[in-house]
Amino acid sequence: MSDVVANGVQFHVQHLNPPAKSEGAAAERTAPPVVFLHGLGMDNMASFYYTVAGAVAKTGAECVLYDMRGHGSSERPRTGYTMEDSVADLTGILDALEIEGPVHLIGNSYGGTIALDFAAVSHGRAASLVLIEAHFNVDGWSEQIAAERERVAGVVAEMGEENLQAWIRRFGRKVVKMMDALTDLANHTSFYPDLTRNRPIPTEALRALTCPIRAVYGERSDVPDYERQLKDLLPHASLTVVEGVGHSVLMDATPQVREIVLEWLASSEVSRSGVRAAQSSEPDRG
Repeated sequence: MSDVVANGVQFHVQHLNPPAKSEGAAAERTAPPVVFLHGLGMDNMASFYYTVAGAVAKTGAECVLYDMRGHGSSERPRTGYTMEDSVADLTGILDALEIEGPVHLIGNSYGGTIALDFAAVSHGRAASLVLIEAHFNVDGWSEQIAAERERVAGVVAEMGEENLQAWIRRFGRKVVKMMDALTDLANHTSFYPDLTRNRPIPTEALRALTCPIRAVYGERSDVPDYERQLKDLLPHASLTVVEGVGHSVLMDATPQVREIVLEWLASSEVSRSGVRAAQSSEPDRG
């Protein structure tokens, strides 16, 4: 574990299998690193570390995990929670780790949203994407965020503070700590206002993506219209629907998701895309 300062924020980062480099020379990579992007709220890098990332690292792949700003052990600034900030954070972390070439992005929920936006604006730095229960940052998504916050607030209000605290305590000290962090994030930062005023990504930018994309959703997913949006915005993406689970497919169907990710990264299509992305990202030396 180490701390990395990027985009003016201190991030808690786990860098597995970093390439060796000689003094004064840049690291040489034979394959794109794999970057894991967790979801919002009570999530952090641990959700990937204990489910998928460890297995990927055992294959020898270079892996990068980090707690997003305001989450886990990363700094919790009062502002800076727009999608543009999240993409800039990811870019800054890659730069700080001297990862200049393409990367495979594995994103869960909001992490998948970041992966899509990064791929659309980073000009070839995405070798491939695995989108697990990802939301699409298009027109109407901010309204969904606002409606979900109101729904949750209504549930909390109906429970009452005493019942809420009793419910939280049932799950132990770790969950209490995570709930305290979420409460601070929600009530004392620009987290929700920033999310609800995210600028939608142009649909043309999503349709223009050429990197391989694998989408994984639960049969009972609460992501609205994901099948329709995949067909419309990412028509070449391959979709797997996991039976019997909902939005928490990463935790509820870990073995299946892990196998999907391992097979995806080992596939010839993804391997070739990494080479092509690396070549396209090299500067023209004329």
